[in-house]
Formats: sequence, structure tokens, C-alpha cells
Amino acid sequence: MGEFRITENNHTYHGCEFGDKNLPTLVCFHGMTCDLNSFYYLKDFLSKDFHLILLDGPGHGETDPFKKEEDYRFTSVAKRMDKVISQMVKRPFYILGHSWGADLALNYTKIFPDKIKGVVLIDGGYVFPEQADGLTEEKALLDWDEYINSSKYNSWEEIVKTYQEYTTKDWGDSLDILIHSNFKRVSGNYVLKADRFSLLATIKAFYQEPCSTTYDSIKCPVLLFHATVPERDPARSKGILKIQNSIKDITTIGIKNTKHNIHWDTPNEVANEILLWKQQEEI
Repeated sequence: MGEFRITENNHTYHGCEFGDKNLPTLVCFHGMTCDLNSFYYLKDFLSKDFHLILLDGPGHGETDPFKKEEDYRFTSVAKRMDKVISQMVKRPFYILGHSWGADLALNYTKIFPDKIKGVVLIDGGYVFPEQADGLTEEKALLDWDEYINSSKYNSWEEIVKTYQEYTTKDWGDSLDILIHSNFKRVSGNYVLKADRFSLLATIKAFYQEPCSTTYDSIKCPVLLFHATVPERDPARSKGILKIQNSIKDITTIGIKNTKHNIHWDTPNEVANEILLWKQQEEI
């Protein structure tokens, strides 16, 4: 593992890279409240075929928060991240995002189309907030504020009990590594490491620049993984239909018995599908 910190415009970004730098590069963006460790097991299945760059988003992991709310708009984050990525990658690359990271990947591709060979979306970039009926920005902010306030745990066992609901895998010590760095100890309790300002500013960004505003600009191949649990989800169905009708070259995959964190539930299957998709696109 090669851990790195890169400073741009007086802001330091944290990340890790894996694999041979001569291989095609895959840049990975995580979801909200997570950090680059979210991809811990997925990277094991991809590092022989890709040069992987995993980045902590602003206000997450070891990357400090931005100071201004407007800096969390997707176009702003994408441009800032490009300053970091450009120091490490000098040729077109693949980009992957989970949840929030998927929207960021789409916006990055919209702004820098010549830099991207293909986009992988892991259950993001197609539902929130446009397909979530009745979920106004005000309600979303209230819900997230309540979630942040409630994310205070007396023990690690309490965290595991909560996060077990986010995966179809039986929780074990092996899954702790995916989320352990998402928390910090404050006055004897575990609380989210991602700060409130960053999280709420990001929610506002979803409404300011919804994912569908990128679709017409995406001309490269796209691979979308979507959850299959619960089996029926009207918002998910509407989102899939919209993105399929809007992006010409898109492959959509629903892996059986997976929730929102598909790369936690079945990292080997996700990796295999990515490699097969990449191989087919390069023919």
C-alpha cells in the first residue's frame, strides 16, 4: 500500500494507491460517512488488474473539511479532486464511485470527459434525490441532522448491531475494517468522524446539482450496479429507467441479495463484473 497526502490550494487530501502503475488506473470515490477503507476488500480483487487510487473525500477519513459550503457542490469537488488526480495520473483512466462517490464520478466525467475511459457506479448516481418522492431538501437535511445526532454509540457492539442492517453478510471481525476508521472516540463514546458541516453541505449539493444533470454529457461506457434488497423499490426502478434512457452506453447489473453497500456484500462478484465489462469494452 502506498499512502499519500497531496496539498492543493492549502488543502491536504489523503489517499492510498495499490497495484502496478503500468496497469490501467481506476480512481475510487467512497460514499457519505465512509472513507477509502470502504473499498478494502474490493481492492483485493482488483489490484492485479488495475492501478488503484482510493481517495478520502472532504471532511471524511484523513482529508480535512472544506471551509465553505459552496465548495461541496459536485462541480467544485470534482475540480479540486482533479488537481490531486492529475499529479498521479497522466493518461485516461477509469473512475468508480459508491453512493455520493457515484454522483461525484458522474460530475467529474461531465467536466473532464477526455480523461475518463469508463465509469463504474455502485448504487449511486441514479436515485437520490430526484426519484425519492416527497423528499424535499428541507426534509433531507432534517433527516440527516437527526441521523448525525443519533450516531453516538456506547460500544463497538452497538455500532455492529446498527451496521449489520447495511449489509447482507453476517458481521464478523473481517467487516470491522470497512468501518472502524469512520468513527472517533469522544467522551467515551463512538461518534462519526465525518463532520456535520461536510455532511449537510453535501446533502445540499445533491439538490443543487442532481445526478441527472450529468447524463447528457456522459459519452463513455458506464457500468451501474444496483441493490436488489428490498426486491421492490419504486424509486430504484424509476432511477434505473431514467439513467438507461439517458446514457447510451450503459450496462446495468443487479447482484442477487445485495443492499446499498454492494461492494461489501459481494466484493468478488462486483470485481468480476467490472473486469468482464472492461474486457468487453476494450474489444
